[in-house]
Amino acid sequence: MKVASGNVLWRQRKRNWCRTPFTFTVYMLTDQEMSIKTGILNEKFNLIKLFRIVDISVERTFLQRLFGLSTLVLDTRDQSSGNGVVVLKNVVHGFEVRRVMQEAVDSSRKENGMSAREFLGGPGGPGPEGPGMGFDAPDMGDL
Repeated sequence: MKVASGNVLWRQRKRNWCRTPFTFTVYMLTDQEMSIKTGILNEKFNLIKLFRIVDISVERTFLQRLFGLSTLVLDTRDQSSGNGVVVLKNVVHGFEVRRVMQEAVDSSRKENGMSAREFLGGPGGPGPEGPGMGFDAPDMGDL
């Protein structure tokens, strides 16, 4: 069942430590949203709009490196994800997935007329101390 809207760019089932796909977590990236579906009897869906993703980092433990897996950590400005951090564990080809995801995030920001200012607290954007923290954040849309 497809829950996220948009065209599917990437879909993968979370892997176990030895790279077998016997888990009940599915990650799906569309051109508009990132969705995480967990559970088999009681399902939970977490949908994150791509323009709300601020940073994507890749982490790899020793075992993950042995089996070609990665953990992607998404820093978001999405209230539904609790503290704003979304973790995609045991992803195959993590660096390639990160590249595809970053391109989709940049494209989504351009389509929605967003820039880094909305997330960094620059003029017109919310920050930890409210709008306009006293500096003008550069437009990072082309990075």
